[in-house]
Amino acid sequence: MQKGEQNKLRLLLMGISARLEQNKDYFVSLAMEFRAGGKKFTASVKRAEGDPGWRLRFQGAEQDVSAQGAADFFAAHAAEYGESVLTYTERGKATVITCTPRGVNMKQTEQPVTEEKSSAAANPLLDSGRQYLIRVDKAALLLREIGILTESGKIRNDMIRKYNQIDHYVELVAPMFEKDDSQEILLLDCACGKSYLSFVMNYYLCEVLGRRCRIIGIDINAHVVEESRRMAQRLGYHNMTFQQADLRQYVPPENVTAVISLHACDIATDLALGTAIRAQAKYIACVPCCHKELLEQYQLPGLEPLTKHGVFKARFNDVLTDSMRALKLEAEGYKVSVVEYISPLDTPKNLLIRAVRTGHGNGRAKQEYEAVRRILGTTSELDRRCAAMEEDCFFISDSDLTGR
Repeated sequence: MQKGEQNKLRLLLMGISARLEQNKDYFVSLAMEFRAGGKKFTASVKRAEGDPGWRLRFQGAEQDVSAQGAADFFAAHAAEYGESVLTYTERGKATVITCTPRGVNMKQTEQPVTEEKSSAAANPLLDSGRQYLIRVDKAALLLREIGILTESGKIRNDMIRKYNQIDHYVELVAPMFEKDDSQEILLLDCACGKSYLSFVMNYYLCEVLGRRCRIIGIDINAHVVEESRRMAQRLGYHNMTFQQADLRQYVPPENVTAVISLHACDIATDLALGTAIRAQAKYIACVPCCHKELLEQYQLPGLEPLTKHGVFKARFNDVLTDSMRALKLEAEGYKVSVVEYISPLDTPKNLLIRAVRTGHGNGRAKQEYEAVRRILGTTSELDRRCAAMEEDCFFISDSDLTGR
């Protein structure tokens, strides 16, 4: 290898070493291949679990190495062999460095889609005219983990509807993140449950948008939190943490980019919205679930005959609860839109509340909200959360929250 090519290789390997140091949470694999005549030797580098370093495997032996040590190992062996290839893979993309007698070259590619995955993605029940953001052929590992795909990689017929709902949710919130200029997106999933939405958003942000992101899931149920941790480990999603916590006492970290919540039951939706307001989240994307708290509270002066039937009273309650949530977010300084994100034939709980923080208050919305609340005679959990913030508004650090 000529001196100029050696210098070029050294510069390229400096980039690989830096990525190993900085992007450890997004690392998938690092493979090396050395060829001379008809002989071929391989080496690989993997994360050292529970340790900040790396493990290098070569010719049946393993040793601890630093990121720079892994790069130096390749450089030293590349000088000895006729042809050498290093393939560094992060989630969603790969960097390939090739050393041959003709020179040193580097190319960056997306992770390839195999014919097997493409074939498995074919399903006549999918919308052929739709451009899916969470593509089956590329997100097979994720979709298999959350139950959309069978072990053989085929889409389950009974999960087509769920798959379309998940993808449409991402489509509706995507514009917020496409415009975001944060160095790293910090997303909280409040009342995360089994965390399917957390995993999907992680995939979308990291592997579709190519953004650095951190996902924190919070739920009061210890069992689902532990299962979410296991799923993240199986997927290799090292940029996710899950915490068992009651959102009434939970204190969010600083610099939260977005808060999401999917079908958090009854007041859990209010707790999620309260957490978003307290964190001063830039974006909120919330799909409410059942509503009970205001059902026995609200009054409609002069319109009581319209709610004498229980079913009408319950339906009025659904509309009042969500419309008051939207107005309360406006009062707290958010620009709000409400859309029907799936067909009401699938579920009546099909509204998506989207909110973008404006950075300034909205006196008119505050007056309107308080006037409506006086007429209805209601006090919601969201009201209590916002009142509590005035007495106890402080933050803990990211390191306190994540244990890093």
